[in-house]
Amino acid sequence: MRFFTDEEFEERVHQVREKMAEQKLDAIIITNPENIYYLTGLSHQGYFAYTSLVLSLDKEPALIIRAMEKAIVEDMVVPTVKCYLYSDGVPPLPKPKHRDKDLTLSTPMEGPETGGLGPWSMSLGISIQSDHNDETELKDYSAPVKATCQALQELGLTSAHVAFEKSSAFLPYKIAEAFVNRMSDVKWSDAEDLVTECRIVQSPTELACTRKAAEISDAMMMSGIAMAGPGVSSRNVMGAIYQTMILRGGAYPAFVPLVRSTRTLAHEHGTWDEWDADILQKEDLLFLEMAGCYWRYHAPIGRLAHIGQISPKAEKAYETCLAALYSAVDALKPGVTADSVYKAWQRCVDKAGFSHYRRHHCGYIVGIGFPPSWSGSGVPKGLREGSTMVIQKGMVFHLMSWLLRTGEGDAFFSDTVVVTDKGGEFLTKAPRELNAR
Repeated sequence: MRFFTDEEFEERVHQVREKMAEQKLDAIIITNPENIYYLTGLSHQGYFAYTSLVLSLDKEPALIIRAMEKAIVEDMVVPTVKCYLYSDGVPPLPKPKHRDKDLTLSTPMEGPETGGLGPWSMSLGISIQSDHNDETELKDYSAPVKATCQALQELGLTSAHVAFEKSSAFLPYKIAEAFVNRMSDVKWSDAEDLVTECRIVQSPTELACTRKAAEISDAMMMSGIAMAGPGVSSRNVMGAIYQTMILRGGAYPAFVPLVRSTRTLAHEHGTWDEWDADILQKEDLLFLEMAGCYWRYHAPIGRLAHIGQISPKAEKAYETCLAALYSAVDALKPGVTADSVYKAWQRCVDKAGFSHYRRHHCGYIVGIGFPPSWSGSGVPKGLREGSTMVIQKGMVFHLMSWLLRTGEGDAFFSDTVVVTDKGGEFLTKAPRELNAR
């Protein structure tokens, strides 16, 4: 149940280890679900509970995860990963009477007092260990910390230099504080964006996923626009988008599609309302931003639709916004800085008489995403004024061109663009026309 080959996962691990060696790290503890997926293939929504990957320089990666996730680990995680299961107070499901023929136990299963989760391995090569040995252990809510410390000890890291993702939204402070205190001889530091930096350039196989996601995004956008019109509920617009997303082969996106009318246009990350009064009216604006998702790779797209009729000032804003989008795409070439791409966008806006208008960026890197963000955890790496980030071939950006609340008309376009040898290539291609719905 993995899209990528074991060889690709091995290459990813190799790249991360090279960066670790450069920073003189013996190991890192990874808790961002995007990074865990990138290195192991684990795709699920159980990361709301503590899940981590301990990656050392020379030993097998160790995945620490709740015992109830055992089945999905068997199906998805690459066979080179050793798994440490922990219980958080709920006994796991009982051992089935008949196991699949392709599962060969190398160690006898433990008795019923442990729920059948003693150390064992499969013919696939995944080895799984549990940190609880009796019924008392099942009631111990410090189990995630014990499992992490056990993995560090067995990997020979009790006095090593270990970094962990301090900015991760999925590392509870209480757990981090506990394993840092228990492993007092370890030299601790911040892993920062070490793994994320390895993900910013997509491989050909990753790009194939992103291209498929872009096709889904285009279909979602066109379905939403086709549904919109005077007297139509924003709920119906969202329903059309979700139906298309699913029927076109998309998975659940990391961020809910954004559907906002004039009354909620300023809600930066708001979406459709549940109340029945949210009906589109003539002269409304309809903001649409969404992303198709395929094997966790995202391709965002955005458009601003006019309901019933087009406002008198819309044409100038539309032409300016579109020209700025194309200017940024033309500037998006290997070797240039993110700052130069942003300035190419801003020059177009200034030239059209909107020099008072500024955005914090004109795009950001996208790829693997799990809820709550299709750009991954934390603040996205953006095309910002002053940024020295160097653009590389294989980077994928959600490129954005906005003119909202300027007093001189409103317009919005966003598309997914990949950096090639020749420059930026649009992956999302839904029409960019000024029409009323």
